[in-house]
Amino acid sequence: MQTLRTRFLFAFRTAFLVCCVSLLTTGPALQAQTKSKTPESTQTAPVKTGFVNAVYKDDAGEHRYVVFVPLDYNPAKKYPVILFLHGAGERGSDGLKQTQVGLGPIIKQQEKTFPFIAVFPQAENMKERLLEGWLADSSDGKRALQILNQVLQKYSTNSNQQILTGWSMGGYGAWSMAAAFPNRWSAVVPLSGGGKTEWAAQLKDVPLWAFHGAKDRVVLPEESQRMIDAVKKAGGEPRFTLVPDAGHDVWKVAYSQPLFDWMQNPTQQIDPAAPLLVKPDRKQPAAVDSETPFVPALMINDAVSVRLGNRFLQSLADAVPSMVPADMLEGRIADIQDWTTAQGRSFSVQFSGISYKGALERAAVEAYAAGTLNIQLGIKDVNLYISNTYVTGNRHSAVAGPISVSIGHQRPVWLSFDVRPFIQGDQLKLKLIRTRFTIPQDNWYVSGPAGVSTRGIGMTSEKVSSGLIDGIYGSKGRIEDEVKAIVPGLVDELEKQLSFSEASQVVDAVWPLPVYQPRIKLWPREVVTDKQGVSINFGLTVAALDPTNPPATVQQVNAFGTPVDEIPKVTDLQVGVAPGILKPLTEMLVKDDVARIPVLDIPGHSFDPLADRKTLQQVFPDLKQYGDGLQIWSELVLTRPIQVEDSNKPKSASDDPFRFVVPRAAISMAIKKSASDKQWTPYAEFSLSLSQDVDPEIINQSFSKRAIRLDWEGDSRIGGLARFAPEYKPQDKNIDQEKLRSLVQAAWDGWTKQGPASVAEIPDIELGFGRYRIQQIQWSAPQLLATFSVPELKITNGTKQDIEYELKSPYSDWGGPYKLKSGESHAFDAAMPLTYRRKVDGQLQVFTLASGSHFEFLPEAGHPEGVLYEAADN
Repeated sequence: MQTLRTRFLFAFRTAFLVCCVSLLTTGPALQAQTKSKTPESTQTAPVKTGFVNAVYKDDAGEHRYVVFVPLDYNPAKKYPVILFLHGAGERGSDGLKQTQVGLGPIIKQQEKTFPFIAVFPQAENMKERLLEGWLADSSDGKRALQILNQVLQKYSTNSNQQILTGWSMGGYGAWSMAAAFPNRWSAVVPLSGGGKTEWAAQLKDVPLWAFHGAKDRVVLPEESQRMIDAVKKAGGEPRFTLVPDAGHDVWKVAYSQPLFDWMQNPTQQIDPAAPLLVKPDRKQPAAVDSETPFVPALMINDAVSVRLGNRFLQSLADAVPSMVPADMLEGRIADIQDWTTAQGRSFSVQFSGISYKGALERAAVEAYAAGTLNIQLGIKDVNLYISNTYVTGNRHSAVAGPISVSIGHQRPVWLSFDVRPFIQGDQLKLKLIRTRFTIPQDNWYVSGPAGVSTRGIGMTSEKVSSGLIDGIYGSKGRIEDEVKAIVPGLVDELEKQLSFSEASQVVDAVWPLPVYQPRIKLWPREVVTDKQGVSINFGLTVAALDPTNPPATVQQVNAFGTPVDEIPKVTDLQVGVAPGILKPLTEMLVKDDVARIPVLDIPGHSFDPLADRKTLQQVFPDLKQYGDGLQIWSELVLTRPIQVEDSNKPKSASDDPFRFVVPRAAISMAIKKSASDKQWTPYAEFSLSLSQDVDPEIINQSFSKRAIRLDWEGDSRIGGLARFAPEYKPQDKNIDQEKLRSLVQAAWDGWTKQGPASVAEIPDIELGFGRYRIQQIQWSAPQLLATFSVPELKITNGTKQDIEYELKSPYSDWGGPYKLKSGESHAFDAAMPLTYRRKVDGQLQVFTLASGSHFEFLPEAGHPEGVLYEAADN
């Protein structure tokens, strides 16, 4: 009857709603709160950007070259220009080889953010001596300058920022052209080169920074050293970096962010009149808590990516039945009043004592087509029980005993629906596409009523019983339609679960500084579904450091990570973090002047000498006048944001580094003549830059616990210059610059050797009774990718006997028997717990083994065959 069908559907709605909500509440630990989003710019660049092929024409014919145009090129902006002169191996006329060695590959690694226009001419004369191909008076050298002039005319460039660099044959050319046209170049960078020392007089006023590999056997390092010494003797102040472990291909090390920063401001000297940065006894910002308002100050697009592969989605779905409480799908329904018509007579019908009970047997989630995600819920042993039914009409009535409707008594009945994930208002939404639900004829039945009593002529128990049963059977199609009609509301409930809580642990894994760490929130920005899984890109919102004084406008920073359609299509779970987000994050700290720490507060004691009186008296002899009572305050101050770039080191299976770069920082100092003095006097400051590689790896803290560790790798590179405070008048103006550089180098190296740059424990993702575990971490520019997959279940035989046992998963038959020899181990990939059984002395032992754990058979008194225990290293 109609009322019975209605209440039956109500029971189903309750059951399905609980199941589907459970399905989405066990997602990955990456959760976020939504924030408003600014529409992306639709501005179209007026010219081609990236690597652009071009042709220069002269009396000798056509000459191919390449120009790199920044991806954010805007004619209203003036861009610095780099002229790159390649090595002898790239000579030719194809117009391409000159971009494949040297500066070209470096630009390709950071193509999205490289701020220079770069010009790549190609030397065509194959008969010229190898080291003379780019000399200023050569045909190719002259043509390179004409090509540069053509670029200056075509693009919006800053004519005062023409930078010359070259490698090997091009390094010789850079020395030559710099000497021939010293007033043209704002900066000159020869790599693995050399020249004539008589050029030194013309080079003394040119901003020069030469690089050479100490192990170079093609062009000996002495070639660069001779030129540097000659320029210094002529009165110049050139820079020279001899890279200890590099050979002829020193370009892989030299072309890095500190050099590119210097190229833009090579003549910028430390302003002797600028006040020092030191602020003695300044308090750091107070720690925030959950009650502190989160006021947005910065929004970064594509900061984090998440890939939900189908293997992970199914593991997530498998966990749902174990998460639903046993009594979740049972309950009672209030009495129901309805009416019906039979043989021209109207009857009121009351259903009383209604209860329901069912079980969620299985769940399935799969991305199986572009834009389409399928969700299936399998319900089994659903029973709707009606204690009494009262039928009342004009001089006719009946009372029916218990009626039960059973569905899914042989196998699960599946509700299947397809949705399309999309982003709306910084929220992840689900658009319902289609719904499927069919009750198989052989998988449901109606029984009862157990007894019927009637009153009235023609009102028989058989007719009443048959009418009730036939009415329910006849409503099967309508029941199915009504069940499908609940899905839109169910999808709405699912959407409510797709919010993302604060997730500052995303930054924990890449934060290298012992200073204030910003608070962040994540929000979904883009989502793409393909037949292997779902890819989501997240933006990142950063809170103002002072919520009572936030910036007037929220700063917007565009893509640092991987576009959503380029996220690797793995089948498990993969989370990607773009370490490049450190630049805008630390820029906030620099602007708010909180990126500072007293050197004595830096963990460990490696920086302590930079506040030690006796040590600093060796650097600043002037300090000796103050005697033993001298007080020194030193602090490390970040003055430019941290940058992250690809390391130029070769990648290997065990080595996958990237590089932290600090373009500019300072050790700033103040003094007091004695502890009784009330005021600190600004004294001196060492401005520095540094960079160092970092290698990410997974460490096993135990068999079941994992962490991400970023290890400092290789030698750091530190440079800098010290000065006195402008208002301080030293008795002795000498500063041992090299000694101070060595102290800072030793302090940094000592600090990095104390431990890794970062260690962040990554807990397993709990999927009901199952779990997913981080298995791999790798740097794949521009992201640090963490891959989670099914963990290993390990069983070890610590007895002297061979052991035989069987295993089964929640959705499989028994597997085995497995024979485990003494002293050996078995390993199984299992996202869900496995059931173990073994026959010992005629009795069957049955245990549940947690996924991702280690179990061990150990001998025990009276049990030489071993007893199964959780291993000590778990």
